Amino acid sequence: MVFMLVAVIAATACSSGSSRPDAASADITDTAAADQGSDTASTDVLADVAQADLPADSPSVEVAPDLPPTEVDETPGCVGDFCAAGPQHAPDPAEWGPFPVGVRTEWIDLYDHQGNPRTIRIEIWYPTTEAYRDGPFDAIDFSTDAPPEAADMVVKYKDQLPPIEVKVTRDTPVRTSDGPYPLVVFSHGAYGIRFQSVFYTIPLASHGYVVASMDHTGNTIYDLLAEDGYNIDDMILSALDRPYDTVMTIAHMTWRVTVKGDPFFGVIDTTRIGLSGHSFGGFTSVLVPFIDPRIKAVVAHSPATSMLGALGYDIKKFPVPILIQGGKLDKTLKPDTEIYPAYEKLPSPKHMFMLETGGHFTFSDICLLDLVYIANSMGIEDADNALGDGCADYNLDPDIAHPIINQFAIGFFNYHLRDSKGSLDFFDAAAAGTFGDLLTYQSEM
Repeated sequence: MVFMLVAVIAATACSSGSSRPDAASADITDTAAADQGSDTASTDVLADVAQADLPADSPSVEVAPDLPPTEVDETPGCVGDFCAAGPQHAPDPAEWGPFPVGVRTEWIDLYDHQGNPRTIRIEIWYPTTEAYRDGPFDAIDFSTDAPPEAADMVVKYKDQLPPIEVKVTRDTPVRTSDGPYPLVVFSHGAYGIRFQSVFYTIPLASHGYVVASMDHTGNTIYDLLAEDGYNIDDMILSALDRPYDTVMTIAHMTWRVTVKGDPFFGVIDTTRIGLSGHSFGGFTSVLVPFIDPRIKAVVAHSPATSMLGALGYDIKKFPVPILIQGGKLDKTLKPDTEIYPAYEKLPSPKHMFMLETGGHFTFSDICLLDLVYIANSMGIEDADNALGDGCADYNLDPDIAHPIINQFAIGFFNYHLRDSKGSLDFFDAAAAGTFGDLLTYQSEM
């Protein structure tokens, strides 16, 4: 689906004009949304975001959470002898981290690339307190999560959209005593969902991160169900709206750090922000660092990169360290087009990790769902080839693939966002060599 966008986006970028308002949301106008006005030609639609008043290097917010005496931690970042990554520690990123994980679901009001009001939903995973280490754990339930317009279809396909058990507790307290934590923002793929990669986002939070994942409104699985199939116009709009969603999610989360009484008051390190995403979200992840200097590191899963040139961004000038993870059997976004050419042009530091039998959805939890059945029932063309990409018997089993993906991705973030130089041992060539023929790896530091 995504690769069809390349020519369309290039053509769209040369068409009619558009404008956007001075601020993306009334409640966060003191952050990245301020002073973004003026009409522009649509060749600069995405550059419009770059006009936001973003500091080149956001200063750390000098606030500290109020801690009761019982929560003052004499060894911040550690639970007993098990410590999160840091200058003196490099835990195994393939394993669960030292912290139990909580989750909250929230909404952000903003504007789209044309200045129309827009609301996105975000899932936030974060370290929670010891009282919730053993649960009660949550489950992702599409029937209760779906918006009204998709509810009937979710009920119809309830057997193909089963609940997903997750090791998180809902709406539990943020663990203030071991912060502040880096922030990582995650962007889902085309017609994906904010919790499409919980194999990765939840363990990342357990290693001492606040992880915020967006539903890109208009381009989620619910939109696919509600609109009776794939829509190229929605894809184009999403390509233009996704940078706004991402920038404003970062602005929203970093603003909350300063609000006394907010659950995230003082517990996010605003100078340590990472970005990650899958497929169309991988495209988001490689685009937004060009326009938002707050981002310090990127992990891109099976990304679409060939659209960048059409939008005026030179991959040779990519501004931050990046790890690209992909599968050699990806039929949706073929590595020969979307990964290898980009990697060759990227400046260092850069890393590329390719699973020999990985497919497109190997880098997600999509294979837990039966989207092929749903798509065939809805008459969506080429569903078996597109939605089964990575879910076949010849693809690497997720139980094997996911811990390897996490080892390299979380290790990379630990190195760059938590100052854990020892974590390099988990995502360098020597680490890749321990997996034999399962993967190939290249890097330039």
